[in-house]
Amino acid sequence: MNRQGYSILEAVVAMTIFAIGMLALSQSYFGVVRSQVNASNHELATQCARDRIEEMVNSVRYADITSANFPSEAYGAVNGGDPKYEQFQRNVAIVDSLNAINQSVLKEITVRVQWQTAAGARNVSLNTVVARYQDIQL
Repeated sequence: MNRQGYSILEAVVAMTIFAIGMLALSQSYFGVVRSQVNASNHELATQCARDRIEEMVNSVRYADITSANFPSEAYGAVNGGDPKYEQFQRNVAIVDSLNAINQSVLKEITVRVQWQTAAGARNVSLNTVVARYQDIQL
């Protein structure tokens, strides 16, 4: 018997194998996209925390580095409501370190930025220490 062409069963098996391969490929594609979004959010959160630390360290006097001057910001309120940061929440914690005569000589600043993902809450925390110093007379 001399057969030419493919039977319907062979075509169905070939299409099934092809479909399984495409499904695996699409799953890996969506995994890469999800990882890219997570990396982008992590980078934005780090930038948001870094911006607040730079603002605190460079633009105010030591005595003005207080929780009252740098309150926590809710979702949608970070950086004055900048749409780029609407999915983030930013909290600032300031701890004074006192010397023997109860003078504040160091402030430990922790800025924590949080955001929500499908997998749950994520956060980035940056810490720095600011020292009090006297003006140097030249």
